Amino acid sequence: MTADEETRMPSRRSVLAALGGALAMPALRSAAAQDAFPNRPLRMIVPFPPGGSTDVLARVIGERLGAGLGQPVVIENRPGAAGNVGVDAIARAEADGYTFGVSTIGPLSAHVTLYARLPFNPLTDFTYLADIYEIPNVFVVNAQNPVRNMQEFLAWAKQRGAGKVSYGTPGIGTTAHLGTEFFARRAGLELLHVPYRTGAVAVQDLIAGRIDVMFDNLPTIIGQIQGGQIRPLAVSTARRWPGLPEVPTMMESGIADFDVTSWSGMIAPKGLPEPIARRLTAELIKIGQDPAFRARFEQMGAVATMKGPEVLRARVDAEIPRWAEVVKAAGARVD
Repeated sequence: MTADEETRMPSRRSVLAALGGALAMPALRSAAAQDAFPNRPLRMIVPFPPGGSTDVLARVIGERLGAGLGQPVVIENRPGAAGNVGVDAIARAEADGYTFGVSTIGPLSAHVTLYARLPFNPLTDFTYLADIYEIPNVFVVNAQNPVRNMQEFLAWAKQRGAGKVSYGTPGIGTTAHLGTEFFARRAGLELLHVPYRTGAVAVQDLIAGRIDVMFDNLPTIIGQIQGGQIRPLAVSTARRWPGLPEVPTMMESGIADFDVTSWSGMIAPKGLPEPIARRLTAELIKIGQDPAFRARFEQMGAVATMKGPEVLRARVDAEIPRWAEVVKAAGARVD
């Protein structure tokens, strides 16, 4: 080998340096992408159709979140299986921060017992971002119905007989469905379940007299309550709801140990880089600290909680066994 050839050959040190640089490039690109996040529109998956309470509240959050992040948040409705289809889409998305979404109480807790098979594990397949809101269910009848309170309803329903009183819900496995069945068991009633594609369609049939009662999320029916088209008899929560202070709770109405609160969390696929997760969580918490935002939610029948991922995880851990009892008491099961 000539001296010139030796000079042209790379040294072992230079080869190792080049290899090290090449290996470091993906990590550097990843770090740069995280630093620049977000640099394009984001996608928020909503696992229910447009017009329902989850969709309406998610759009308000998305609008504010987009303003805080400096990029638009596009809502993508992925309904099906009481929220399972959309939540599964979140689990399967790329963990880059550009896809996240809302999960209600069902997919994150009640469905663990209700469904024989879930396509995801709520405890291991997600990055929890924030606990975002709570809403009550409200038991309502058509305003033309003669009953004025829960005791009158119970007497009226028992007089009509088993299976003769119908109730509408946004679908099997929703809190409207499970909560009503839980109520029926506690009250000694047998009601006829009529599932709809959305709660909005069900409430129109309630007003038209095609079904007898609903026990749905307040944001879905608050307009009709305020408009006098339907009459609230009781709320599902342990305490009276601030937006309906004159409406008694189920327990005040004689239904013992009845406390059902619907809630939702913001989640992303598992493996989301921590800096991106922290950024999204920080923006959500910041939104929740705005009095105008909280007031808007209250007008819509919800309470904005907007607390960190540890709060959401603690809620899920507590609610899975609690809803297992409700599902079993209701006798519900989806194979």
